[in-house]
Amino acid sequence: MKRKHIPLFNKTNKVERRIKFFMLLVVGFFAVLVFRLWTIQIYRQEDYLQSSLDNIQRLVPVQSIRGEIRDSNGKILAKDVNYCDVWIKLNYQNGRRAVTPAVQKSLEMLSEILGKSYKRLEYDYLHKKRDPFYKRLQVCVANRIPPDQYVILEERKMEFPEEAMIFARKVPTRYYHYNSLAAHILGLTGPIDAKEKDSEDYVEYAPYSLIGKSGIEKQYESYLHGSDGVNRIIVDKNEIQRSPSIEVKTAVPGNNVVLNLDYKYQSAAEKILGASAGVMIASTTDNRILAMASNPRFDLNEYRKKYGVYLTDPLNPFYHRAVAGNYEPGSVFKIFEAFALLEELKISPEHQVYCPGHFSKWGTRWNCHKKAGHGYLNLYEAVCLSCNVYFYEMVGDKLNIPGGRRLRKWAIEFGFEDKTGVDLPDERTPSVFPSKDTERFLDFAYTPGVGVNNAIGQGGVLFSPLQVHTAVCAITNNGVLYQPQIAQKILSHGGEVKEIFEPIKMGAVEASPKTFEAVQKAMWEVVNNPRGTGRRLKDYPNFTVAGKTGTAQAGNRGEPHAWFVCYGPFDNPEIVITVMIENGGHGGEVAVPLAQKFLDVFLDNVSFEDLV
Repeated sequence: MKRKHIPLFNKTNKVERRIKFFMLLVVGFFAVLVFRLWTIQIYRQEDYLQSSLDNIQRLVPVQSIRGEIRDSNGKILAKDVNYCDVWIKLNYQNGRRAVTPAVQKSLEMLSEILGKSYKRLEYDYLHKKRDPFYKRLQVCVANRIPPDQYVILEERKMEFPEEAMIFARKVPTRYYHYNSLAAHILGLTGPIDAKEKDSEDYVEYAPYSLIGKSGIEKQYESYLHGSDGVNRIIVDKNEIQRSPSIEVKTAVPGNNVVLNLDYKYQSAAEKILGASAGVMIASTTDNRILAMASNPRFDLNEYRKKYGVYLTDPLNPFYHRAVAGNYEPGSVFKIFEAFALLEELKISPEHQVYCPGHFSKWGTRWNCHKKAGHGYLNLYEAVCLSCNVYFYEMVGDKLNIPGGRRLRKWAIEFGFEDKTGVDLPDERTPSVFPSKDTERFLDFAYTPGVGVNNAIGQGGVLFSPLQVHTAVCAITNNGVLYQPQIAQKILSHGGEVKEIFEPIKMGAVEASPKTFEAVQKAMWEVVNNPRGTGRRLKDYPNFTVAGKTGTAQAGNRGEPHAWFVCYGPFDNPEIVITVMIENGGHGGEVAVPLAQKFLDVFLDNVSFEDLV
């Protein structure tokens, strides 16, 4: 039987189709693979390279150096020095920071080297904010360690476990060369807070920036603050730097602020004040401040360590008495009242008033400081002897009735209801001068008796020492009110003059030349007349001084406040001095000798080292 021949083409076609399909799969796979390799190695090369670099490189901020603060002779009062912050690598367990054996060892070593308690270091390790510039893998456990501790850390760095490695990084830290010198004027720096960071003034600041918080540091922040830089570093898995830093952006130092303040005069003023709570201000006649001491002070370098001590001190060292203090000026105010008498009542300086030792009216009796009375005396003698009765009658009665408006007008004329405009951020809003018009702002009713008390610089008459000083400056230059100026000029980091601050005129006292001449003569009598209340100020060859004492009763707050204002030389004034001692006693007995000591330094009659 003959076999049938069965063709195989169907089977062959199926195999070929399968082979082709398989080949297509292989080709497709390799096409995808090649495409993927092309995507990774060529198309997205930069992305993956950057991702790889992000794992090993860090962009680290470089804080700029803050500008220096110098005195008028170039002596450095404040500058940045490099201290170090200590960071430690974080260890995690179950997504939380953990004190692993490696961390514990590192913290124990730090406790030994830094002299800090282990518990404090451990607390900071567990609770402080992580550093955003190191992928939040580190935390700062010690701030501003001194150079000697930094050296020890670097020497023993290899003893720390790599899993909890420590890093000491240099950061600019503010250092004040003379500790408490001019503390209220220089001010403090501190970390920028969230509220400040959101303000327009600090919108470009980094979150770790140190900024001026008070004084010149705050007032001239825009000049002192530089521009931060950026460095790139390469790290390993333990965040240990493995290559030299590469500068990406250069840090630009801040500008230097040069003050009118003179180190010698400022030091002398503070030494003269000693332990007394009070103020001493010295300036040129256009109110460029040569010294402004407010006592007691605080140590700018130890501020944070001793904050609790300062805060609980009953004398309040943080209180800037020269600028923010409100004190009754006592008889110092009589020289300004003299302007009102001469201009408003048009009296002659020779017009006489009889002083029997007291003044009686409205059923009340006010005594003079001399119980036996001064007898008949004119304006020159009334200022010279500081007779209260003369001013009770002429100011408290004749000028102040009705309502005290005319006296208030002259208080305003001398700037006593305005801020002085001093270039410091902590000047207090001044009090309103008592009168019928300002009664709603007072905590007492304005009566004729209040007007009599006002006539001797009391009864709600409250000024800051700097306000009084500014007004006396106006007397010395025949009426021009100058803004007190602490800063003199701005220098670049390289020493180039960028800005000079010229004296600023705030206004002028509208009084006749004869009135100025009369008041100046009265102030001359205070110091140079053998009976004057300022007679304790000794004579200087070719340097005659004019002034006015004041003794302001402090009620039940202790002894009176002692005042003395003066200027010299009389014919061509160069310097104005204001002294105010809280609860010091009588101005002629307490404040005058202190001004004398300052003048001795100013005239080089005594060296600062020999000053007692």
